[in-house]
Amino acid sequence: MAIFKSIKRYYTQKEEVKKQSDQSIPNYNTYNPHNKTIVFLTLHMPAPAHDSGSNRLKEIILFFKNKNYNCIICSKNTFRDNGYVDYFSDLGAIVFVESSQYSSYFDFLKSLPKVDFVWYYGGKSFYSNLKKVSKILPEAISLYDMIDIHFLRYKRAIKINPKRISLWKNFLKFFFIETKLARKVDLVATISNVEKEIMSRYIDDDKLITIPNIHYPKISKEKSLLFEDREGILFIGSKHEPNIDAVHYLYHEIMPIVWKENNEIKVNIIGNLNENIQGIEDSRFIFTGHVCDIEPFFTANKFMIAPLRYGAGVKGKIGQAFEYYLPVITSSIGAEGMELIHQRNALIYDAKEEFALAILNLYNNQPLWQELHQNSEQSLKPFSNKALEELFLKFDTL
Repeated sequence: MAIFKSIKRYYTQKEEVKKQSDQSIPNYNTYNPHNKTIVFLTLHMPAPAHDSGSNRLKEIILFFKNKNYNCIICSKNTFRDNGYVDYFSDLGAIVFVESSQYSSYFDFLKSLPKVDFVWYYGGKSFYSNLKKVSKILPEAISLYDMIDIHFLRYKRAIKINPKRISLWKNFLKFFFIETKLARKVDLVATISNVEKEIMSRYIDDDKLITIPNIHYPKISKEKSLLFEDREGILFIGSKHEPNIDAVHYLYHEIMPIVWKENNEIKVNIIGNLNENIQGIEDSRFIFTGHVCDIEPFFTANKFMIAPLRYGAGVKGKIGQAFEYYLPVITSSIGAEGMELIHQRNALIYDAKEEFALAILNLYNNQPLWQELHQNSEQSLKPFSNKALEELFLKFDTL
């Protein structure tokens, strides 16, 4: 069956390529052989509007573009009609697309005059690309960007659902990738110092570097609505399993406690996770799906909630909230690696009863809301370009 699926994909890809009137590689004419070159290998074309990891990668690419690097993005089954091809081309990146010129991006990489750095984005991309790319570009400095510790996420999920076989399989798969295979690269990037400390049990310290999410204010404080002009609470997320679990936990366990005291509070949920949610139909629980412009939601709701029960890494949704001066209630998993202080930068609770009471309190407590609102910009300080500047200097010494 797998063979037939591969054959079908092959012919489908060929048909898609034939439809393209332009068979060139977008922006390849901007390649400068005198500049350093960095290749970003990803499983799929990054989509910054859909997930925080892609948004982080966009900021990393922009950083290296501003340092005059040739930045090249390679992902499988990416065609010219993918909207993010133009998006990243407009940012100055060279974007590999399937074409009649090359049989694959491996063929394309062989044609490049030189590549100084290879950035493996995510465990699946790292696993599928490392062997071939190492042979094609043996002199290039390699970096594995974990995004988050996947085996840790699955380990935590197993505690909630220990009988689910797929969780155990994924745990073992990623434990091998992240603790064994990762030793083959020059650098391993973790997303927080918390995860760096965990990975130091498996990887030499001199190979580890922390590259956090990149966040900065997206509006002025003056543009932010006043407490009394806001209503509703917000959750944002992709169809990532910890998000799906959090939404069910929120609806079935937390909000019934809230609605007993205040039946008027509405939860606004944005992001494509609605495609994977079933069995929730409630006028107080509003699924909007993916939206192109998130600003109206971040400026009109009273606060963000993120009752995550498992996961790993740094949660982009919380950083996004701070970008819009939006207060946050989250769990210890949601706050992990963000250097947050309870009741100063966010409200942090794990028990469903405490989380529900925090929602009721903050919804009507203007002084507390104002304090969290004012501290949002301070909460963004750990998420500047400083780590990338350090990496840039480190690259020059390798």
